[in-house]
Amino acid sequence: MEENQNAVTQTEEKTEVSGEKPVEKNEKDEVKTFTQDEVNAMLAKEKKKMPSKEDLKAFNEWKESQKTESEKQLEKDKKIEALEKQLTYAENKSVVANAGVDSKFQKFVLSEVSEMEGEFEDNLKDYLKENPQFLISKVETPKTNGVATKKIGNEAESGVTAILKAKHPDIDF
Repeated sequence: MEENQNAVTQTEEKTEVSGEKPVEKNEKDEVKTFTQDEVNAMLAKEKKKMPSKEDLKAFNEWKESQKTESEKQLEKDKKIEALEKQLTYAENKSVVANAGVDSKFQKFVLSEVSEMEGEFEDNLKDYLKENPQFLISKVETPKTNGVATKKIGNEAESGVTAILKAKHPDIDF
C-alpha cells in the first residue's frame, strides 16, 4: 500500500516538474443542455455583433465609390470577356451537336476542336473527317426469329430452282 502511495506522489512530482498542473478527474461528466430560450438569447447576442444589411450595403457603396475609373472599366472588361466566352462555348456546342456528333462524345469533340488553331467550323469538319467514329452511326441490327438460317450464294442453285428452270426456260428466276 505504501508503495502505491509513493508511486502516486512520484507521478505527481513529475507532472509538477514538467510545468503542468495535475489533472483532476471529476467523477461526474455532465453534459450541459440549453433550453430554447437560452439558445435564442445566445443567437441574439451573436447577431448583435454582426453588421446589419443596411451597414453592409452602405459599406459596399462606399467601397465602390473609392474605385477609380480604370478599375471600374477593368471590371466591366472582365465581365464582358467572361460573357463572350460563355457565348462562344454555347455556339460551338450547338455547332458540334448539329454536325452529327454522337451525344456521348460531344463534350470531348468540343474540347479537342476548341484547342485547335483557326476557324472552329473548319477545324470541326477536318476533325470529323479524320475521326468518323465520333459521328452518329445508325447500325441496323439484323432481325431474327431465333431460327438459324444458312444463306445460299447466288451462283449455286438449289435443286428446286434447277428443276423449275429446266421445265420452264422462258421464266427468269
